[in-house]
Amino acid sequence: MADVPNTNPFLDDEDDENTVVAATEVVNTELQDAKTSEHHELSLDSLAASLLKENFVLTALEFHTELLETGREIPRLRDYFSNPGNFERTKDEFGTSSLHRTSSIQTFDSLDFARYSDDGGGQVDERVAVLEFELRKAQDSIKSLRASLTKEAENELGSTEQVNEGVVTLGQEEAIKPLEKRAINFLINEFLLQQNYKLTAVTFSEENEEQDFEDWDDVGLNMARPPSLLHLYKDYGSHVVPQTETKDSSCQVDLDLEENQRREEEWNDLKSQLESNIADFENQISILRTENQNLMSQITQFHNQRSENQVIYSSAPLKSSKLSNQEVDYTVGEESPGVGENSNEECDHKTVNSELVMDTNCESEAKTVKEGNQSNDKDMSVESHDFVVIDSDHSIGDKSPTTKENSSRENPDPESGRHLSPTFRKALLDVCFHVSKDNRIVHEVSRIIGADRDHIVTMLARCLPHIVPNVLLAKREELIPLILCTAMLHSDSKERDKLLNILFNLIKKPDEEQRQMIMTGCVAFAQHTGSARLIEELLPQCWEQINHKYPERRILVAEACGALASYLPTEILSSLILSMLQQMMAEDKEAEVREAVVRSLGILFGFICDTDKYTQGCELLWASLKDSSERVVTASLHVFLPSLAAWADELDKLQHSLIHSVVKDLEELVKSALAAQKASNCNHIPLNESRFMNSMSALQELISFLYVSVIKSGPYQNKISEVLHNVVDVDISRFPKPCSLLTDLKVVCGDKDQLSAFVHLFEHHIGQEWFEPWDSFNWVVNNLIPRLLEVVLGAGLVLPKIVNSLCRCFFLLSRTFGKVFVEKRMRPKFIELLVSTDEHTDHRGYAAAKQTSVTTCIVPVYAAGVLSAFNSEEDRQQLIQFLQEILCTLSMYQAPLDSLKAAFTELSANPSNHELLLTVLWDGVVHSSPQVRASAARLFELMVKGVGENLISTRVFPALVTLGTDAEINVRTATIPALGAIIENVSLVDMLDRVYMQFVTFMDDPVYRNEHEVIIELIRTLARVGPNAEPRFRDDLILPRLAFVALNNNHQQDDGKRTEVARQLFEAYSALSCCFINDQLVQEAMLPGLRCLKQDMAAVAPEREEVVNSIIKDYETKVEGLRSGNFSSGHGGSTPNSEDVKSRVMNRIKDTTSKANLSNIFTRKK
Repeated sequence: MADVPNTNPFLDDEDDENTVVAATEVVNTELQDAKTSEHHELSLDSLAASLLKENFVLTALEFHTELLETGREIPRLRDYFSNPGNFERTKDEFGTSSLHRTSSIQTFDSLDFARYSDDGGGQVDERVAVLEFELRKAQDSIKSLRASLTKEAENELGSTEQVNEGVVTLGQEEAIKPLEKRAINFLINEFLLQQNYKLTAVTFSEENEEQDFEDWDDVGLNMARPPSLLHLYKDYGSHVVPQTETKDSSCQVDLDLEENQRREEEWNDLKSQLESNIADFENQISILRTENQNLMSQITQFHNQRSENQVIYSSAPLKSSKLSNQEVDYTVGEESPGVGENSNEECDHKTVNSELVMDTNCESEAKTVKEGNQSNDKDMSVESHDFVVIDSDHSIGDKSPTTKENSSRENPDPESGRHLSPTFRKALLDVCFHVSKDNRIVHEVSRIIGADRDHIVTMLARCLPHIVPNVLLAKREELIPLILCTAMLHSDSKERDKLLNILFNLIKKPDEEQRQMIMTGCVAFAQHTGSARLIEELLPQCWEQINHKYPERRILVAEACGALASYLPTEILSSLILSMLQQMMAEDKEAEVREAVVRSLGILFGFICDTDKYTQGCELLWASLKDSSERVVTASLHVFLPSLAAWADELDKLQHSLIHSVVKDLEELVKSALAAQKASNCNHIPLNESRFMNSMSALQELISFLYVSVIKSGPYQNKISEVLHNVVDVDISRFPKPCSLLTDLKVVCGDKDQLSAFVHLFEHHIGQEWFEPWDSFNWVVNNLIPRLLEVVLGAGLVLPKIVNSLCRCFFLLSRTFGKVFVEKRMRPKFIELLVSTDEHTDHRGYAAAKQTSVTTCIVPVYAAGVLSAFNSEEDRQQLIQFLQEILCTLSMYQAPLDSLKAAFTELSANPSNHELLLTVLWDGVVHSSPQVRASAARLFELMVKGVGENLISTRVFPALVTLGTDAEINVRTATIPALGAIIENVSLVDMLDRVYMQFVTFMDDPVYRNEHEVIIELIRTLARVGPNAEPRFRDDLILPRLAFVALNNNHQQDDGKRTEVARQLFEAYSALSCCFINDQLVQEAMLPGLRCLKQDMAAVAPEREEVVNSIIKDYETKVEGLRSGNFSSGHGGSTPNSEDVKSRVMNRIKDTTSKANLSNIFTRKK
């Protein structure tokens, strides 16, 4: 031990201290000399060091005082005089007590500065002298005791070091002595304060309230204050740790025999120990049973004898005998005596959080509570571990045993039969049972958990039935905490039933916030009382309200079934609760009630373990999805469906049962629609839109569960633990945003780390040139996708919502399963349908094949759902090439453009695709084929409606101008709908003027006058844009020229053309009749055109003649007072003078034409 330096900082002797001080002085002197090399005078610090070294303590004190008065302070003097250890000496150092006592031995804090003042200050009286003498004697006693304690500690440490000399055992826990504990506590508290952990320091000091952390002397060691904890830690590495010399040696033994003997001895020892423990436990059980019987008899006797003024501290509902010393807040000053010790020891109870102070006599053998005096001090014969002091500030954290017993319902055992991830279970509860945190009453109700009952419970139970009817309905929610607390703590079951009945009937029509308050109280009741009382007392109240006349009460019942599901046994959930909800779902006519039922069903099927109920859950799900209320369907999609999908995945029924049922429903809808189309010989497919949309929405919600099921069942499962430790962070943002929290992939999979690990393994596995498929993967590739493609082929293009839902479904599939899956498994399925020959491996070759599939919904689904799912440059080029080839294919074979229009409509909804689509159309504008140019012109109408005015002015309108001057008349005609769309959607005056002149050209140019297709397109476009166009355009262009067309149509020889023009004119005039038109224009253009149209309708469509006649009468009545005497008012049957009408219309047209300069109208601005 002589070679080993002393590692205990508390055992430094005086010589070591002097050595440290001397070394410090040398270092400080060298530093000071370096700083003051120009001055050869001693610094103040060196002077202070010299005074302390020569033991001129009083001089140093005087010097320190003068420096403080001048505003200067030397750290050396401050540290020296603030350390009481520098002024204490043991008895051994002073020898006998006969030495003269001086005041310089006192501590710095006890010095009387008035005695040493310069002005004298007078004589000290005899009483002060006596007190000083007594103080010195007490200090001598304290120092003597500290010296003895320090010496004893040194001896014990020295003996321990001698025994363990040469052996250092790291990692073993040594027994700590009280003295060492107090010293370490002091250093820890000092470290916490230095590091600004103030709250932790306060908590630490409260837990060690018997120690004064402000005074090192309180530790009890007669030595200087040790260095800080940080200094001790840094200094630890400089000490030498002795090592034991070891040598390798070998011998020959029978290892098996020795091992068997050792195991047999261990087994015998363990067996005897277990037998002994069993015997002890049996004895304890017998004793506890006897004690329990005695307690029950005493409690019964006490209940029979109690009066109204008695204080109740124990009862049947609360199992206080199960409270351990760690679970009960005794708040006593001294340790309570145990059973079998002195029964008359007094327990001094301290104040807890400024609560009432109670002095009690704790008797260990007493089991009953006796009635005492009515004063503040009561002597109660209560067993020490049965007395409970409830702190209202900690009522939430200090739960009763019943609460702890039932709180495990929130985290069921893995053996319960369910394997839902905690994240999904928590999200399921949060989605369906959200409680506002900033509501005062909700907060008060939640604090009831863990409350004990006293004499107030009986009073509340007696008074509450009289209080409730006299409280205003708007303020009755204030009584919810009182009613619940009383119902939880009352001992009489009949009174509890009355109180719970008051709770459910408290508010006539509880709104959403009031229902939340009641639900929070029900949950608190369940946590406090347990499942037995919950079933016996609370559920009957719900059953009574199930057919209440007010829907708010029935909503309350439905929400209660869901909120209490996690606190009820699974047998009750799958029988009583499920029956209640099923009955309400089938019989209730209010959509709000059915919505609450569906949400509660979602929670219920998150906890049911009976697999036989899965089929019943599916039936309830399909019924809710077919509900007439949109709110019920939304709740089914966002809550009930994810909950049932999670259970289906556990039962391995997600793919072959749940998703299969959804896809089968889609197939049946398409099949029946195709049969109806064939039977009625109509052009469009009569699909049930609402049912189809619901099934597609359900399928979209299930994609997250399908993906997680596929990636978790791959052949790489044995590598997941390795990847979890070195997980590569996968870009989770690539996954589409979920519609509900329950369908979020992170929630479904468990957490982000697991999701990243499985995604990484899945994509790495299928990214290989050849990989091993598995069942769930093959089901998606060979079953799900082909069946969905059949649905797409038969869905048709008439209903935009259905097209959008199909595109959205494949977009979700593509984004979720990833680019590698799409490239290898999904795109080949589409190409197989779109390309006629097997030699095509990409998007080329459409011009060589006239496929019926290119005119179906496959085109928009492939473009908007698959090719646009990823935004790399390569993906965008593939999309451009596909659209260009489809445009050429449809144009060359003069097929309908409906499929391509649907694709443009879906793609234009995303602004990032606008430039891409305009690029495709511009390639069509400059194409050599007039059919392609005409198709591109028609598609520009969709782009005008979907892009901004900037792109219209810079990209769309120049293309239309180019096409408007095309040599082919069908190309120029195809630009008319797009020009009309500009009038509807653009507000730029300059552009509108140029569009107006283009229409003037179409209407007045003799080249187009006999072109039937141009006239039909013009009338159709003007009828659409007329109500939304500027009044000047409508008055000067549309109405006069429609009248001129109607006049010419009266002389049309071709009956087919005349009928078609007349029908289009009828639609145009019907739309324009809703606009405001001045009286002059009505006389000059509107009425002449209507009279010509009436003549045509009488010949080609007599059923519409009466409608035209009524419009004419309305206008004639309007302008009747303004007509001149020469103008005959006429009747609807009069025939207009054709020459008069023609002259008026032509004059109007000439006036309009003369207002514009057509010479440079299409010249681009520079």
